[in-house]
Amino acid sequence: MKRRDLGGSACPIDRSLHEVGDTWTLQILRDAMHGVTRFTDFSNHIGLATNVLSARLQKLVAVGIFEIQESALGNSHEYVLTEKGRDFHTVLAALRQWGQKHLFDDDELVNRVVDARTGRQPLPVTLTADDGRELSADDILIVQSRASDPIESATPVDTPRRRHSGA
Repeated sequence: MKRRDLGGSACPIDRSLHEVGDTWTLQILRDAMHGVTRFTDFSNHIGLATNVLSARLQKLVAVGIFEIQESALGNSHEYVLTEKGRDFHTVLAALRQWGQKHLFDDDELVNRVVDARTGRQPLPVTLTADDGRELSADDILIVQSRASDPIESATPVDTPRRRHSGA
């Protein structure tokens, strides 16, 4: 079965998966968030074949998640996260929190995140309404508009939840 091209989809999740939606890319971004910048270090940490790593890094540069900079040593280059790449931090944090909550037994070792200043775990990543309510999947509807248009001009997208809610 031929894989559908997600790059032109109106769904932000589809477009995001088009750019970063494979295991190796997520591991590269995780390591970059922890300060890895050099090809050999990515290779050593992830254990990925160099041709696959090279292809993933080239794609991340092409889509604007990394930029290439000369290393301080001057004998190689580094892959440095752009603003677009750094903004992916919250996505990885949410994925980490979900995995920590649902994929580990109590007696298993797990890598956890703590605030570098306080040593305490951060609060869970949540979707919050403008009035402060935490939103669940049952509390949201999908609407569509041009990216530059005000949200008030958006029209509802036909989804099973919308059909069952009568909205």
